[in-house]
Parts: sequence; C-alpha cells; structure tokens
Amino acid sequence: MNRINRFEQGKYQILEQLVKDLLAINNNEQQKIITINQIVVIILRSRPFCHRFKGMPLTGIYQQIYLQAKKELTYQLEKQVDAVQNFPTAQQKARETNLSPACLYKLQQRIFHKNLDDRQLKNLGLAAQGYPLNSELRTYALTELIRAIKYSGRLCRPHQQKFSSHLYQVLYEEAIAETLGYVCLNIDHYDPQRGNQKFMNWVNFKLDKSLLKCYEKYHKYSKFEIPSTENLDQIVQETNALDLTEILREYLIRDSDKIFQTTHIRNRPDANFTQVALAKFAGKSWEQISEELDIPIPTLSSFYNRWCRRFSPLLDTELKKYF
Repeated sequence: MNRINRFEQGKYQILEQLVKDLLAINNNEQQKIITINQIVVIILRSRPFCHRFKGMPLTGIYQQIYLQAKKELTYQLEKQVDAVQNFPTAQQKARETNLSPACLYKLQQRIFHKNLDDRQLKNLGLAAQGYPLNSELRTYALTELIRAIKYSGRLCRPHQQKFSSHLYQVLYEEAIAETLGYVCLNIDHYDPQRGNQKFMNWVNFKLDKSLLKCYEKYHKYSKFEIPSTENLDQIVQETNALDLTEILREYLIRDSDKIFQTTHIRNRPDANFTQVALAKFAGKSWEQISEELDIPIPTLSSFYNRWCRRFSPLLDTELKKYF
C-alpha cells in the first residue's frame, strides 16, 4: 500500500471513529457540536478548491466559499445524526450508511458543486485580478479559479452536432486547454460590466471560438497528428497497406539525433516531446497526462501543439520514405 493510500485509510478510520462517538453521545449538546465540527473540518481538508496559500488562513472570497460549505455540511450532518438517533433500531443501519466516510465526502462534493454559481466564479476571477502580475499569489488565485471553473460544470459544449463524437472529444479537450490557458493569461481583460455581467459568458465565448480554431488546426495538421489506438480501429486499411502510425511511433522512439527527447518543457527535461507524443499516441487524455507529469493542461497542450507544427516537416519527410 503506498503512502497516499495509507493516509486515506487512516483518515477514513478517524472519521469512522468520530461518527461512532457522535452517535453514542446522549444529552450533551456541547460535546455533540464539538464532534460534528471535528468531522466537518476533516472532510473539508479534501475540498476541491479554496485551499490555503502556504498554510495561511483563508481570506476574502476563499473564506466565504469555505464558510458557506462548512455551514451547509454541518447542517446536513446534524440532520443525518438526528435521523439515525430518532429512527427505530431496525432502520438505524440503513441510516448509518449515510454517515460513512465515502458518503460524507460525496456530500461535500455536492455542496461545493451546488454552491458554485456564476457570482462566486466572478468573485474568484476578480480576486485573481487583484494580485500583482507574475506574483505567487496571482498564480495561487488563478489555480483556484481554474479548479473552480472545471468543477462547476458550467463550461459549455458548443458545436457538438458538427463533428463525430470522437473527433469532438479531441477538439473539445484541446479547446478547454486553450481556453483555460487564455483565462490565466488574460484575466485582467475580464470586464464584469460586459457579457450580461456573467463571468462564464466570457469564458464560454472564448471556448466557442477556441473549438472552431482547434478544428482549423486539426484539419490543417491532421496528416502530421499521431493517432491513438482508438483512431486506428476506425481506419479500414488494405491488407498490404503500410502501418503509418507504427512508423511514426518507431521514429519518435528511435530519435537517432535526440531531437524529440531534448525538446522539453522548461525546467522539466522529463516532460519531453517524445513522452508527451507517445502518451497522446496511446490515447491518454490531457487530464491523465497532466496528472502523471504534474504539469497544468494548458502548458502541456501549448507545448505539444507548438512542436507538432515545428516537427511536421520532419514527420512528413520520414513518411515519404515509404512511398
């Protein structure tokens, strides 16, 4: 069991014990309140966004969102406990399942998702504007904003009917990465007085344009794109046809001049073009690659697309050897 799994298991055990202690409390409201607060604080340590900056106390919009979630989570927990204690023993087990750690964490997720409206997203964006350019606090604020945007479920899915489901997913993933990168770089251009004063109108307008732009790039550079296994399954090739995908894959791995391996994201030699390209070749999403390398999606996507374009003459030359 790795360190993260051991930590999660330990956290679950603490919560289970606290819930057990909570249900055993009778006629001691003060102790009940203390125990509920302990449970809520532990659950909120795994909140999806509004984390502390270098361990400092939350302030402003981050504190507001945290306290709102804490208040609702406390209320819901009190209701669940009262339901368990007031129901007959035969029904108690069914009620206790709602107090399991897994259910409590799902409850937290629902609360954050429900509360995350456009007003909160706007305030998170304005908070990012308030920090100096290139400062650590602005980086922190933008990271929290991007997490909130993705978690909100308020990103639109424009032009969905224009493309096949697979192509659309590829384009949409790329457009999301470009849009979130744009938000980070241009947050100061957001004007709360425009777009019906809705923050997500600004974001989704860019997403709409980005998706069409991604299709233009895809159409232009598709012959140089490294396809995934799923793509190959959809291609009907003649029996004696060359496997161009395998040729490109072997060319990237061979890399006799070490061109692809030495082209990497700044200060991250491990995140080179070969590694990112082969991950895309294997059908991995930007989100999966981002988690594996611990690099933001906009950085990965921008790096990959930029160098795909620059390397396209090399890839084209390699393929022409087989014709």
